[in-house]
Amino acid sequence: MAMHPLDPPASASGKGRLRLRVAAGLFAVFWGYVFFGLIDLLAFAMREAFHATLLLETGWGLLFFFLVAVPLVAVAVRASAVFSSALAQVALVAVAVIAAAVLSASPEHMLVAAGLLGTVAALVVLAGDRPWAVMAKWRWSAVPGVLVILALAPCLAYAWEAARMTGSTAVIDVMWGLDHWPVQAALPLALLLTGALAAGHPPGWRLPTWSAGIAAVWFAVVCSLEPNLAGSVSRPWATVTFLWSAAFIAATHLTARRARLVQPRHPPG
Repeated sequence: MAMHPLDPPASASGKGRLRLRVAAGLFAVFWGYVFFGLIDLLAFAMREAFHATLLLETGWGLLFFFLVAVPLVAVAVRASAVFSSALAQVALVAVAVIAAAVLSASPEHMLVAAGLLGTVAALVVLAGDRPWAVMAKWRWSAVPGVLVILALAPCLAYAWEAARMTGSTAVIDVMWGLDHWPVQAALPLALLLTGALAAGHPPGWRLPTWSAGIAAVWFAVVCSLEPNLAGSVSRPWATVTFLWSAAFIAATHLTARRARLVQPRHPPG
């Protein structure tokens, strides 16, 4: 069988592939657990302690668990099927964090972005793959692409408002010296970028489609239940976000089938 051009190369087979998967798993544990991704995501279970900052805890959890740890787990489990899309997704989250750090005038969050980019670089080195290879199969798809464009204005508006809250004494939520507000600002930016990645149907496109879609749905549900908390949106906007997420997931799947852009089979060698 000939090797797919976007899969980790033959040098990543055997022990090399095992090292890649172990490294991806360890990075997933760090971002998803040690860096409080899963813990913050489950803040709703500790309502009394985290009620006032529930949306900020949720935003942190969605970013680092669904948009970072989940793709890394996917690499650990099925490296060849999702490698390029997974690493591109983590790199795009880093771009979102950089943009949010600039908007928030919070240079310490650049260290978070550097950690994310370092994660991507380490896995690229272990796999011997090209980090830009995912773009070789990215193709514009109108329907999911338009949905991403429609989300542009509200996501940018939310990111701007969240960035302006950095350093606010009204609602304080700090972890490891990092204010949660810049991460809250990064969340909609990361969802936009991940959605744009998925809309182009690169190999492994289901991963960014579902991780971004589920993250947006989770955010919408929490906002609907707690529309008056800091970082929340109104119930009508929460409903719009929920419906947008469902439409985006459906449109990305349907257009992939229609345009025959589902990941191709490996040609015989």
